[in-house]
Amino acid sequence: MAQSVLQLTQTPAFKRRLEARFAKIAAERDRLGLPKAVIVDEVVYRQFPDESVERVDVQKAPHEAKDRDPG
Repeated sequence: MAQSVLQLTQTPAFKRRLEARFAKIAAERDRLGLPKAVIVDEVVYRQFPDESVERVDVQKAPHEAKDRDPG
């Protein structure tokens, strides 16, 4: 009998594959030097591989964030 998608996502095998995939993605992001999202006291920050942290400004639209002064 066919299982529903919900039932399949709750199987231990699916959870193991999902965990392995997320670990692979995290390693690739670290290799490329991309930041991780970190939440501290309900505030979202970008944490870079060199451990520097930058607050994410949720008030700005994505096109406005590109125009900001990096310095």
